[in-house]
Amino acid sequence: MRNYFKRIFSGAKKWEIAFWWIFRAMMIFGAFLPLFQDKMPEWLHVSRDIPFGQNLLQMGANTAAMFLWEIFMLFPEKSFLRQIPAYVQNVSAPFIFATAFCGAYLNMYYTLWWWDSMLHTLGAVIGVYAGYEFMCAMQKRDKCKVNLPIILFASLGFCFMFGVLWELFEFSYDQIAHGDSQHWNYAIQDWEGGYHVLIDPGYPKDSPEYMQRFALMDTMADTINNTIGAVIGYILLRIYPYHHKGKNNLNDKF
Repeated sequence: MRNYFKRIFSGAKKWEIAFWWIFRAMMIFGAFLPLFQDKMPEWLHVSRDIPFGQNLLQMGANTAAMFLWEIFMLFPEKSFLRQIPAYVQNVSAPFIFATAFCGAYLNMYYTLWWWDSMLHTLGAVIGVYAGYEFMCAMQKRDKCKVNLPIILFASLGFCFMFGVLWELFEFSYDQIAHGDSQHWNYAIQDWEGGYHVLIDPGYPKDSPEYMQRFALMDTMADTINNTIGAVIGYILLRIYPYHHKGKNNLNDKF
């Protein structure tokens, strides 16, 4: 255990750990906030009638995801996950906060029509970046040379795989737990102040066909945004492959 904490504090800068805990603290605050929301400003109230237990579970699961790097450090030394740098969490922690606390808890998915599209596009950029770091971690573990086009293509594939898995999760969650991650709940859309959909279903808003295609439009819009973000991430890494350029070129070290 002592060696574990030594890895944590030697692998991450002090300001990084403090930065992560700012977002973790806000997530924990959001998990228990419904207990005290009668004394809080109205903008901090749970906008929809979410049971405390469900809110605690959702916020708790997302808070746990903010500890991924520390979890990676628990793996055996031969695991490529031990090669993942701490700064990856500098990106993932605020992104999780934007999706869970700002999006789901403060209901920005409903009140800001562009919030979901922005997060999916940005998330895909981050997905390519994460795939690149994963591939580089494998390269460090195996101490082998890998051509950059292969690294970038695999990073792109990682992003698309994660995007598909996320859409499967949204569908499964809504189907099993009767959630609204696909924004199919027409009543909530109306109650929150508007029908925010990137792709119009193509039917009158008061028709059954419009409501039936609403979730499909959300899924397809997410897929389009994921694709746009993945292409942007690929182009950025193609311009600046920071682990395969100059003195940091991994292929020059093996």
